Amino acid sequence: MRFRPHGICFLFLAMGIGGCGPSEQSSERLSTKTPTPGSSQSVTVDSAPQGPTASSSAPNAKTAPEAKLDRKSVEKEIKIEEKSAASSKDENYLWEMPNLGQIQDKPLKVETILGLPELTPSAVVPVGNPLTEAKFELGKLLYFDARISKDGTVSCATCHNPDKGWTDQLPTSIGIKGQRGSRNAPTVLNTVYGKLMFWDGRAPSLEGQTQGPPRNAIEMGDQTFDDIVKRLREIPGYRERFNKVFGTDVTIDGISKAIATFERAAALSGDSAYDRYVKGESKALTDSQKRGMVLFGLELNEDESFKSGVPRGKAKCTACHVGFNFSDDQFHNLGVGWVAKTGKYADSGRFGATPIGAKSLADLGAFKTPTLRDIENTSPYMHDGSEDTLEKVVDFYDRGGNPNPQLDRDIVKLNLSSQDKSDLIAFMKSLTGKKKDVALPTLPPGVDGNAPDPKAALTPPSPPK
Repeated sequence: MRFRPHGICFLFLAMGIGGCGPSEQSSERLSTKTPTPGSSQSVTVDSAPQGPTASSSAPNAKTAPEAKLDRKSVEKEIKIEEKSAASSKDENYLWEMPNLGQIQDKPLKVETILGLPELTPSAVVPVGNPLTEAKFELGKLLYFDARISKDGTVSCATCHNPDKGWTDQLPTSIGIKGQRGSRNAPTVLNTVYGKLMFWDGRAPSLEGQTQGPPRNAIEMGDQTFDDIVKRLREIPGYRERFNKVFGTDVTIDGISKAIATFERAAALSGDSAYDRYVKGESKALTDSQKRGMVLFGLELNEDESFKSGVPRGKAKCTACHVGFNFSDDQFHNLGVGWVAKTGKYADSGRFGATPIGAKSLADLGAFKTPTLRDIENTSPYMHDGSEDTLEKVVDFYDRGGNPNPQLDRDIVKLNLSSQDKSDLIAFMKSLTGKKKDVALPTLPPGVDGNAPDPKAALTPPSPPK
């Protein structure tokens, strides 16, 4: 789902803060940002037990406002997924011992795409969830089926529509009963290569990510795993498919694995103009895109006759957007959501997803670096959808983000010219991959013989009048 996927959140027990909001997951990897000695900022947590004042660096903040993390604002942004899977009354809703003799499936062959690594087992695809044909088809059905939501109006594709860059192209996503979330739906594209999911990284895998939105009151409704499984077990077609794919009845384990398999094999972006250039096709990029590539921080091909005439890395993009997927999979504070007047973060970001004992003030207001693949098709941008065009995004970085006590050390004023900005945007558009259409599936009918139209859920619900 596109609410900046949610995963199971940890309660801030020691601080009195709850939370996980629409669009993230949970993990234990910490940011590698190191405070710069010499500049200390005081951070207080409202409505929480008093503790010692903590120090953190503000390498780019010339003024040192006091940062206050308001309990209510955190609960608003990072909420409602604390229902533990262990609350299931009958654990076979979660997982069942498979009858291996009933499984009828075979490995799925996924063609390697130019610019992307192969989907190799262990290195890219989990050993416990190999890519198989029938599982992929089951995952596709579940991805487009709104019956996973409490009232049958929202599917994964509502917020992550393949025709919209696997997003909903909204500032923040809309869920059940027209409720609006607080984060922008990140694209599913190339998440097969990701280490952590959601803007705050709270889910350690795609399988983990899929378990958040179905139980989020804003996204798919206030329901339990039991509710979801009981509903799907009433659909004969799903029971039959789960039996052939997993050798079990419908379970949350199977639902998670099937949807993750579909996303891994279907949501891929590569074979872009940039990839063709790297392979040796010099004319794949325009002169403007080549200048933008150098400004971005990349080198032109060794046999390239074109001279860019611009300083390499002037835009400092490769400080975060690195590798074939143009993301370091780390968390950075750009100042998005910082409210200078109140000295508070509208969203605590990575800080809210780290468990007690691993919290670091350096993670306040920090969010995961998104891929730049297909970036022109996934607007608006930033975790809150606050920048609606690439031009505005580049202007944001050019002025050095929004100063705040935890501003990332790599976010500084760039002094880009209008030509620099134009070239940089042109290069980013060269990262748009070859489009692969995803046909809507025919969903299995319920006991009444009727099947929902998956197209209906592609339009987000409207709020009640």
